[in-house]
Amino acid sequence: MIAQGRPQVLVVGIGNPDRGDDGLSAAVIARLRGQAPDGVRLLARSADPLALIDDWDGCGAVILVDAAMATNEPGRVHRIDLAVDSLPLGWSQPSSHAFGLAETVELARNLGRLPGNLVLYLVESQSFETGAPLSPAAADAVNQVAEGILADLTAFFAGASTA
Repeated sequence: MIAQGRPQVLVVGIGNPDRGDDGLSAAVIARLRGQAPDGVRLLARSADPLALIDDWDGCGAVILVDAAMATNEPGRVHRIDLAVDSLPLGWSQPSSHAFGLAETVELARNLGRLPGNLVLYLVESQSFETGAPLSPAAADAVNQVAEGILADLTAFFAGASTA
């Protein structure tokens, strides 16, 4: 339910919970349940990044959570403002439909369907094996990402109520 006078915010966890660190986003969404304020919709999406464009239609803000193969240090969290910056293509693995998160964001930008507020929490990860649990580094990042999202939500709703 959306609180009256508040824009809707969508938080989407992207990834397959049955593939090791790819399940990090589902763990973050689970951690946010019961803590996110009214007006926040939590969604776990494991396939078809293109569906995000319809998912976020009409939302005042969107926060995405995803795991990517570590380039520096597993567990490192990157907060990227996708309304301003593009996601480097190397950070996003394409889906079986050859469209990954980076391509989806840029398509939405070109179609004029990018939310005005779009943030990505990207966690460097190391294990994507089917049936594997979260690695210790990814598991440690879950709380850090959830706390960052809660802070973003507080800031967004404070700014939206003063507009």
